[in-house]
Amino acid sequence: MPMPLPLKHLAATMLYAVPSIGLAYGLIHFFGFDPKLAALGGLIAALLGAEAHAAISRSVERKAVRKELQELTSLAAGLSRDLDDAADKIVELEERFERETTERMERIFSEIRVVESLVKRLAETREFSNAIAAPAAAEGPAPEAQTESTQALADSDVPPPKPEKRLEDMDDSELLDTIRRSLETNRVDLYLQPVVSLPQRKTLYYEGLSRLRTDKGELIMPRDYMRVAEPAGMMPTVDNILLFRCIQVVRKLAQRNSKAGVFCNISAFSLLDEDFFPQFIDYMQHNTDLAQHLIFEFSQMTVNGAGPVERASLEALAELGFRFSMDQVTNLRFDAATLHDRNFRFIKVSAATMLEGTHMAGDIHAADLKELLKRNGIQLIVDKVENEREVVDVLDYDVELGQGYLFGEPRPVRESVLAEEPASAQKAPEMPLAAD
Repeated sequence: MPMPLPLKHLAATMLYAVPSIGLAYGLIHFFGFDPKLAALGGLIAALLGAEAHAAISRSVERKAVRKELQELTSLAAGLSRDLDDAADKIVELEERFERETTERMERIFSEIRVVESLVKRLAETREFSNAIAAPAAAEGPAPEAQTESTQALADSDVPPPKPEKRLEDMDDSELLDTIRRSLETNRVDLYLQPVVSLPQRKTLYYEGLSRLRTDKGELIMPRDYMRVAEPAGMMPTVDNILLFRCIQVVRKLAQRNSKAGVFCNISAFSLLDEDFFPQFIDYMQHNTDLAQHLIFEFSQMTVNGAGPVERASLEALAELGFRFSMDQVTNLRFDAATLHDRNFRFIKVSAATMLEGTHMAGDIHAADLKELLKRNGIQLIVDKVENEREVVDVLDYDVELGQGYLFGEPRPVRESVLAEEPASAQKAPEMPLAAD
């Protein structure tokens, strides 16, 4: 434990005071000096000791002060560096905030342009359906045959409510009007079907499927609405809504650090649409971060029948880094190398085509298909797997990915997945996306 400062000074004083007194005493008794002279000599010795003590104390204090000044200077320099770092971080945060705000605004503006296109298209389909319904209205009863109450309803600004028919009882005009109302009222649901690894059956991807609902909640399946929606030019609208739903799911997957991808179907009509596709590309340019999770899927008929416009549309997406998948494959006669060059990374072949059409579906034997695609950087997915026997047979061909009702039927995406979640909930990668 260090000695306190006052004790140090007292000890130093004793070091020169005691010898000074001894000097005076010795001068008197040993050398016979006059007591006054001896006292004066002792006093002079004490003063010299005191001066030496003071000089040494000042030197020690100066060293301590210099050390403290150095420490303060070092502390001030450290604070200055911290302030500079803080200023740099503030500038960086300001630049990042401005950049993210700009990107977010560009994304919002691109979405607004797409929504404007949707509204315009829905208005055009309304005119289309009215044009179809006009001849049928002309064949109705004459105005003079209407009752007074019916005439009053006709003169009203509010159209009379019409009882909704079942889908199987609707003609094309009524079905088209039902589809249009479903789109206008946002009764479009996203269903997800898992794509699993084989034989582990771990979910690696999802396929996004759109389902429309009538006013009464009856589902309108793609096989029902595509027949009338395609000639009416409504498929880009359906594709667009499906795309936005898929993007919501993809962003949730990214928040959970999931590597799962989502297959999103796009029709040939969307690739050809001169209003929809440029806006679609513009939106994707501001969302290239989606490329690692979002995979665009096209039917084999669309791929084989692609003309210059469709090819240019695919090239525009490929340049942004998006991958493609070809499904609804009914013929194994295709050039895998060419598909890879066009950025196709997945091909879906049904279990029936793989197992039953091995000698008549094309030039490629089903047993060699997986290796052929693998050499060209394409993954084979066997879909429409319905029973365990098909799984066993498919595994004989060393297939690694499967899809079908056996592994999971399409289920609607839960509303909580599309809603904002707290940060704690975003760390649950195993939470299912679709409703049970």
